[in-house]
Amino acid sequence: MYKKEFDTLLRTHTPRASLLYGESEFLIESYTKRILHATGLESRVFSYGDYTLAECLEVLTASSLFGDAQCVIVKLDKKPSDKDIKAILQALSLNHDHSLILAFFKAEGKNPAQYARDFKALSAKFKHEAIYARKAQDKAMDEKKNGVVEVRFFKPKPNEALELLRQEAQNLHISIANHLLESLLAMQNYDIAIACSELKKLSMLDTPITQQDLAYLCYGLGSVAIEELLQALFARGDVVGVFEQMLEAGLSSDMTLLSELEGYFYKLFLFGVYVRLHGRADSKEILGYALPFQEADLLAQRAMRIKEQVFGEIFSLLGFWRNAIMQGHKNISLRCLIKLQALLG
Repeated sequence: MYKKEFDTLLRTHTPRASLLYGESEFLIESYTKRILHATGLESRVFSYGDYTLAECLEVLTASSLFGDAQCVIVKLDKKPSDKDIKAILQALSLNHDHSLILAFFKAEGKNPAQYARDFKALSAKFKHEAIYARKAQDKAMDEKKNGVVEVRFFKPKPNEALELLRQEAQNLHISIANHLLESLLAMQNYDIAIACSELKKLSMLDTPITQQDLAYLCYGLGSVAIEELLQALFARGDVVGVFEQMLEAGLSSDMTLLSELEGYFYKLFLFGVYVRLHGRADSKEILGYALPFQEADLLAQRAMRIKEQVFGEIFSLLGFWRNAIMQGHKNISLRCLIKLQALLG
């Protein structure tokens, strides 16, 4: 199932065995916490190298007569065997007090297509007819409702990310206006996990958040490395050399780089349209928050260098690049960067 359907289920029932996976690590982690809270149980966490089938079964088969029922949380980036899954679910079916959450993440060395193949195979085996859900209100067993679920989470859309960030601000008791939350998300290229981390930093102020607080305390994702790459792109510099330096410095993924560039060129497009309509650049009108003059001026200059039809070619290239990454094509980022530099003239 997907997030919307799962939200509906959680209003009435709490699953006893949950498999969480997908493109948003933030939502996987967030819903792991939400399900754990709903169970009302103490957690026992097995993370990556800590996980063994024997230890997991030891917890799930332990007697809970003395009120020590637990929610076992297993965090993995390598697909467990079908035999492991069958044994874990069978143990859970025989001990009705315990619960299980299996959070399955994409391994760093795997591309999205390989990850998708793994989570589809895993979800097909994550089933058991004798595990029942509990009612959300009184936690009574409901034998009419299967308690095994598998949920795929996609990267939140901008409006979804904003709502998640608003909820996090409320949880942290932060007083911050909606337009500032939007500014924070835009600064972090709509990466909800990083935006929430910035909120935790802002929560230490213990005062209503202002635009100045964002400007002084929050920084864009990978700003230094990305700016070096952008400088090379626009100045016909050594794009290959800069990209290799980024890889040596630990670039987390090609998708991270692409997301940064997509956000940047979309921002340039907005600046280009606004300047052509009004004859000037006003970052607050364009983005919803004010940029330092030099940064706004550079955006306007770069935007006006790009002809309107070239923006279309750039976005087509970025779309092709994203699809190629999803399909697992190797070295595609360097080829697309060279093509992007050519489009910029």
